[in-house]
Amino acid sequence: MSTIQDIRSQLSALVTEAHKVACSLDIGKERTEAFELYEALRRLQRQGSASEMLSATNPLLAAPYYDEDWDDDDDDD
Repeated sequence: MSTIQDIRSQLSALVTEAHKVACSLDIGKERTEAFELYEALRRLQRQGSASEMLSATNPLLAAPYYDEDWDDDDDDD
């Protein structure tokens, strides 16, 4: 069974490997994509970033906020 520290260590190694791969590619679309992947993995290393990412990508949290009168018609004229 892995611990959270084991996972963080593996993530660190993966970030390093992703950077090496991105640097080894020729300039172009594939290299850009590799650096985007590297950057996403690198950001996951920050404390609290996983919950921020989950909040940003949860479609239920992305719905617009409605106040209690959201369904009232404005046809009072």
